[in-house]
Amino acid sequence: MPTSPKLYNLLLEVFYFGLQWELITKAEVVKWADDIIIATEEIPDYFFIELSMTKSITEAKVLIKDQISISNAPIIGRVLLGLIYHKLDGNNIGLQKACNIMDSIALNDTMADEEKGSLYQFSDELQEAFRPEHYDYLRIEILEFLSTYKDFALDNYDTWPSIYEQTETLIFNITQQRIDENENFERAQNHINFIHRFTIKMVLYLLILIAEIVIITKPDLSYKFNKDLYAISLLIFAIAMCYPIVWVINRMLIKLFRI
Repeated sequence: MPTSPKLYNLLLEVFYFGLQWELITKAEVVKWADDIIIATEEIPDYFFIELSMTKSITEAKVLIKDQISISNAPIIGRVLLGLIYHKLDGNNIGLQKACNIMDSIALNDTMADEEKGSLYQFSDELQEAFRPEHYDYLRIEILEFLSTYKDFALDNYDTWPSIYEQTETLIFNITQQRIDENENFERAQNHINFIHRFTIKMVLYLLILIAEIVIITKPDLSYKFNKDLYAISLLIFAIAMCYPIVWVINRMLIKLFRI
């Protein structure tokens, strides 16, 4: 087994942030170092021995940080999201803590805008959740989102690059699906609005036509109903005649005062 810490740069970076945000325990890091020492036939790098003998999280973080350069590569955030999924799905982490870590991942500013937006949104929704059923629904929603990254684990470091490519494709497909859904919704909404406008226009045209017929036929005004109907018809016709003038004036004013 390779014993150079540099060969595990991404994994050590995940360890670093995982320890910092209390997503990964010191015991998990120590066990990993112990496994490498046991599997190494030659004398392992002294870094693994020191890491195996660390007494605190702070000491482990200092050792790791001295060995790596923080890259904040997108794969780091996605691996951490995968770890959150497994912890949350196994009830080994609370919803508040999970959202806090996801917020920290988003603040690192290494993930796609779509992903960051979802992470921030979950934190906002958690602040607005008041009832137990809200928490339950949010937990299900978060797990569904995190399931995209569930293939990432600490014990499959060698396959992270291929898993990353798979998640890239999956996220692209999900994003494209949302775009298509939004476009379909917008088209449907525009169609509904067109029908509404068309219906209103037809009703108005019908009213104007009826008003014209009433004015032309001029019913016997000695009856109150006919008199009221005639007066209403005159009003509708007057409004209809004034509308084009008002519309033209409105358009002229808009163009005149447009900045």
